[in-house]
Amino acid sequence: MKILARLIQIVLICIPVGIMGWLLNQWFVPSGVFVVLHEVGENSSFIDELKPESRLEDMTENENKEMTQAIVGDPAYFFIHPHRDFKKATVEVWFQNQTLPIVEMGGLTQLNPDVYDLQPLHNRIIDESSWDRIDENGYVLLQKEKQYDSLQAFFQDPPSRDRVGVYKTTLDLPYRMEGYTATQTIQTLDVSLRGQHEFKTYLKDEPLSFSLYFMDMNRDEGEDVIRATVFNEEGLPVTEARFADDGNTSNDGVVDLGLKRLDLQASSLDEGVYKVVLNTTRDIFFRKIETTQQKVVFVNAVFVGDEVGYREPWKGAKLYTESKYLRFQTRHAEGVQTLTAGTSQVNIAQPYEWYGVSIREKGLQEVSVPTGDVEVVTSGLFAFSPTQYFNPDLVALNAYTTLDNLDVDYVLAKYTSPRQEGDWLVATLSVPTEGLHAEEDGTWKFSFSTPFIEELHGRLVIHQIHAWLYR
Repeated sequence: MKILARLIQIVLICIPVGIMGWLLNQWFVPSGVFVVLHEVGENSSFIDELKPESRLEDMTENENKEMTQAIVGDPAYFFIHPHRDFKKATVEVWFQNQTLPIVEMGGLTQLNPDVYDLQPLHNRIIDESSWDRIDENGYVLLQKEKQYDSLQAFFQDPPSRDRVGVYKTTLDLPYRMEGYTATQTIQTLDVSLRGQHEFKTYLKDEPLSFSLYFMDMNRDEGEDVIRATVFNEEGLPVTEARFADDGNTSNDGVVDLGLKRLDLQASSLDEGVYKVVLNTTRDIFFRKIETTQQKVVFVNAVFVGDEVGYREPWKGAKLYTESKYLRFQTRHAEGVQTLTAGTSQVNIAQPYEWYGVSIREKGLQEVSVPTGDVEVVTSGLFAFSPTQYFNPDLVALNAYTTLDNLDVDYVLAKYTSPRQEGDWLVATLSVPTEGLHAEEDGTWKFSFSTPFIEELHGRLVIHQIHAWLYR
């Protein structure tokens, strides 16, 4: 009996010691790597199930007794809950994709507007291409007709920039506009733009000069600071201008009806393309922009704001783009309207729903937004005047194009094809966590980007999501 009692004492002592040791191991991660393995349908303290339900099919068990769930709407997302600080995360996704041209995933890096650092999971345009293919060091080179034996040879003697398409990378072939002559004539972009935007302009023998007229509408809580930064072709900042909050950080909607002005200027800049990033909140409405620059194009998205408190009736906007697929959304019932893009029309029937339209015509086409209050998104560029439009970017491979439509002879991509594991494709992405937006409890949000999924009635089937977290 004494021996049994002693054994019970030892067990009772070992249990809390073991638990304490397990908790210490969880927290300090002495190996340097914390591993989370998660399968669809399993409860996990560290990786949530996919959301939202409206963009997902029900979980099902396949013929191999594996739990799966299909994404059928864009975007779908999930959360990772790290229990301590980590410097890097590697996320692995097991999936099946038989319909979508391109699938990407990335972590949330910024709020209002939400910005994700999207990385490729699967690019069927590249993987199913019949062009000659070279894979080296995480890059892919496709050649319509083989001219190069290696990426080194390609970089040493590259073709002209108009013959190269790119995906998730760029090429050091600077854009130069022939016959460009500077002017001092002031152009006015008379359009309401809400919140953060990015645009590009071209300079040669002239100063950079933009005057941004804006209002702080005070619809959301928090400070509404404007930070306008100019980047050169190397991605380095060359000048910046800021404007402080108006002192009202509430969401009372009280507005100073006068327009305020932020001047962004720089001189003695080299010839080339410059990107301007307007970093601010959705409370800031840029009501007009004055500039002496002849060429101004907005990148990927514009938010044509409402004009409540500014002018009645709302004016809307006309945009010009070479992109062939656009998406639209309004956030208010007042923004319900019918838009035109080229000769196509799209009816925004209700708020918070995305609507897409394809432009069949070639070249630069007009997009008409009659009453504003609409977000317009594409993979490309917009101008507010045909004469202001220029395209300094290399031809981009995206979900709405084919290799033939790109009209190029080469495609350079930063891309690694997923590996095959039985019936599943497995893709891995590495994320420095310092760039991720973290909630107060440290939670990270990851989103799948599945463009064209509704139009194609596509499905992205998910089986497992694993994470390796590095101290």
